[in-house]
Amino acid sequence: MKKWIFIIFCVLVCLTGLAAGGGYLWFQSMVQKSLPQTSGTIRMPGIHESVEIVRDTHGVPHIYAQNEPDLYFAFGFAMAQDRLWQMEFTRRLGQGRLSEIFGEDFINVDRYFRTLTAAGVNREIPAQYTPLFNAFTNGINAYLSAHKDRLPIEFRLLRYQPDPWEADDYIAAVKVITWALSSGWKVDLTAGKILKKVGPDKFKDAYPPWPDHAPLIMGPDDKTRSLLASTILDTPFSMDAIPFPASGASNNWVVSGQKSVSGKPLLANDTHLSLTNPSFWWEVHLVCPTIDVSGFAVTGIPGIPIGQNRHVAWGITNVMVDDVDFYMEKINPENPRQYWYKDHWEDMTVKLETIRVKGKDPVQAEILLTRHGPIVTDAHKASSLYPVSARWSFTEAVQPVQAGSLLMKAQDVQEVKEALRYWVVPGQNFVFADTKGNIGYWCCATVPIRSKGDGLLPMPGWSGEYEWQGYVPFEERPHLINPKAGFIATANNKVVRDPYPYLISRYWEPPDRIRRIRQLLTRKEKLSVEDFKEMHQDVHCPLAANLTPRIIQVMAQRFAGPEGTTAKEILSKWDFNMQGQSPGASLFEMIYRKMMNNIFKDELGEELFAEYLKTSAFPSRALSAMIQKGESAWFDHVDTPKMETLEDIIGLSIQQTFSELTKRLGNDMTQWHWADIHTLTFEHVLGKKKPLDRIFNLGPFEVGGNALTINKKQYPLTRPFGVTHGVSMRLIVDLSDMNGSLHVLPTGQSGQLRSPHYRDQLPLYLSGRYHPAWPNRTDTEAHQEGTLTLTPG
Repeated sequence: MKKWIFIIFCVLVCLTGLAAGGGYLWFQSMVQKSLPQTSGTIRMPGIHESVEIVRDTHGVPHIYAQNEPDLYFAFGFAMAQDRLWQMEFTRRLGQGRLSEIFGEDFINVDRYFRTLTAAGVNREIPAQYTPLFNAFTNGINAYLSAHKDRLPIEFRLLRYQPDPWEADDYIAAVKVITWALSSGWKVDLTAGKILKKVGPDKFKDAYPPWPDHAPLIMGPDDKTRSLLASTILDTPFSMDAIPFPASGASNNWVVSGQKSVSGKPLLANDTHLSLTNPSFWWEVHLVCPTIDVSGFAVTGIPGIPIGQNRHVAWGITNVMVDDVDFYMEKINPENPRQYWYKDHWEDMTVKLETIRVKGKDPVQAEILLTRHGPIVTDAHKASSLYPVSARWSFTEAVQPVQAGSLLMKAQDVQEVKEALRYWVVPGQNFVFADTKGNIGYWCCATVPIRSKGDGLLPMPGWSGEYEWQGYVPFEERPHLINPKAGFIATANNKVVRDPYPYLISRYWEPPDRIRRIRQLLTRKEKLSVEDFKEMHQDVHCPLAANLTPRIIQVMAQRFAGPEGTTAKEILSKWDFNMQGQSPGASLFEMIYRKMMNNIFKDELGEELFAEYLKTSAFPSRALSAMIQKGESAWFDHVDTPKMETLEDIIGLSIQQTFSELTKRLGNDMTQWHWADIHTLTFEHVLGKKKPLDRIFNLGPFEVGGNALTINKKQYPLTRPFGVTHGVSMRLIVDLSDMNGSLHVLPTGQSGQLRSPHYRDQLPLYLSGRYHPAWPNRTDTEAHQEGTLTLTPG
C-alpha cells in the first residue's frame, strides 16, 4: 500500500509539473506570437504611397512617408505595434470602461471618470486636421485588424478583443493626463476637511504660501469654516488602483548662445511622472516633405509634445495651474433635484450612465449636473448638508490638435509662439529655442479669471460671487523671449511674482529643485552638453542643507550615547547629496519623514493625515516653512500636557529613526545605505496582482535621489520608501548640432513582453546615460535594426 501511495504521489507531481510546464510553454508561445513584424513588406489598405518604418537599435521607429496622411497612418500603426495595450488601458480609463475588463472593483473608478466630463467636452478641431487624425486612427485599426489572433498577452490574459479605434478617442488620453496633472482634484476637498478639523491658524501653516510670502487673495476665515462644517467633502470614489501621479512635476531649462560652449542654445527636459512599465513616453521620428520631427509622444495621441525638428526644440513642465474649482450647492429641501442660485431654484440635469461589469449585471450610475458642473460628493446624504460640484476647465478647453501640428513645422521661436497660442490643455510650461540663437518661454494653460477667491477651498455656489469670467488671454499669460540672464528654467515653481493680475495657482512644488537648477546654471559662465548631463543626475537636496544642522544640534544636546555620536559624525561629514550609498541620506530622509508623522498625525487622525500626505507638495512645503520659522502650533502634541517645540519633534524623530533603521539595516550605522531602502519598481497595471507582478514588473532597483532633488525619485509619503514617481524621460538638444540630440526612456520602447526593446534602456537610465536620437537618415540607416515597408494594397 505504501508503495502504491508513493507511485500515485509521483504521478500527481509529474502531472502537476506537466500542466505547469504546458502553461508556461503556452504563455511563452503567445508572447512570442504577439511580437510585431518590423522588417519586410506589408500591403496596406488606406495609404496612398509607400511608407518606410526604419527601426533603430533601440527599437525607435523612424517613419519616412511621401505625404502627411500616410505619415500619420504609419504613426498610428507603429505606435500600436509597440504600445497597443497601454493605449487601450488609457482609453478605457478616460472613458470610464475599466469594469468591462477588470470587474466590479473598478465600478467607482468608471463612475468617477464619467462624472468628470458628464457635461461634455469640446471635441471640435479645425477641419484641415481631420484627415490627419482619421489617418492616425486608420493606422491603429489597420494593425488591430491584421493582428486579431496575435494581440499582446494582456488581451489574452483578460480574454477580450479591443474595440476599433475612433478618431476622437485621443481625447480620453488627453483627459486622463490633464486630470493627473491637475492638483485641484486631490488638494481642494482635503484642504476643506483640514480647515474644518483644525481651524484657520493651523490651516495656514499646513497650506503655506510660496516662500516669497506672496499674500493670499482670499484667506480662510471662520465663516468659510462654518460653511464647510455643513458640507459633504468625501467623494465615493477611490483612485488607488490608478497608475497615475498625484500631480506631475518636471524640470526644463534652456540657455542661449551667450551661455553655451557651442555658441548656440542648449535645451534640456526631464518630465516627472509615474514610473510604470511600459514607460509613459514613446519615442518616434516622423519625416515627410513638410515634416521632420523627432521626440517623445504620448501613446494614443498623434503629436510630439517634447522634441525637435530641424530648426527648433522644445520641452515642457507642469504649470500646476488651478484649473478646477469646487462649489458648495444649497439643495431645495422640497426637491433634492434643485439647487439655489442667487434668487431662485434651478433644476439639476440628471444623466444616467450604464456601466458594464465583467461577470456581473450592468450598473446604473446617476450623475447630477449643475451650472458649475457635476456633483462629485454624495448628493444622497441628509438634505441639510451641502453637496459639492466641480467646474473643470478641461471640459471647455480647445484640444491641443492645432498647436501640436504647428509645433512640428515651426521654423523659429516666433512660429513656436504662434503654435503655442492654441495649446491650453494639459497646462504646460514650454521652453524653446531655435537655430538662429533665440530662446523663449510661454505659460500654456487654461487659467480661470476668478471673480473672487483663490480656488483652494470649496466656495458657496449659490451667491454668484465666485464665478469664472473666462480665461487669461494668450498674450497676458507669463512669457519670456531672450531674457538678459541668458537662460530660462522651470521646475513647477511659482510662475510669476506678485503683483500679477490673475491667480494661476497655489499648488507649486517645493522650491528646492528650481533653486538648485539656477545655482548650477549660474555656477559657470558657459555650459556644455556634459554640464547638462551632470545636472540631470544631480541629487543635492537643499532642504537637507537647511535641516541637517538643526538635527546635529539636537543630537549633540540629547543623544550623548554611541548612536548619537556616530550619527552626528556621519551627518557632520555629509555633503547633502542623496547618493544611494550614503548613510547620511538614510538618516536625513527617515528623520524628515518621521517629523511629518510627529507634527501632523495627532491633530488630523490616521485617515485625514493619509489624505494630506497624498497632496505631496504641501506637506513638504509646510515642513520647510515651519523649520524656517522655528515655531508652529502644530508642534504641540494634543495628547500630552507638555508644550512641544521643534527640537522635541526632531528629537522624537531621531529616536524613531534609530529604532527603525536598526531593524531594517542592522546595527552598523555606517552601512545604512540610502539605496538599501530606497528602491524603484516599474509596475505594470497587471503587476498589481500576484503572481503577475513577477512577470510584468521590473525591479526593484536601488536608486538615490528623493522628491526634492533634480534627479527626482519620489516615494508615496503614505508608503515609504519604494519609488513610484520621478524622471520619466530625458532629452538634451544642442542647437549647434541638431543631429546630435540625446534621449533616454526608463524601461524601453516596446510594451511587448518578449521584445528586445522591452527593457533595453534600463541600464542607460539607471546609470545616467543616453542614446543618440539619430534624426539624420544616414545615421538612422547606419544603426538600423530592420525596415518595414508599407505599400498601398
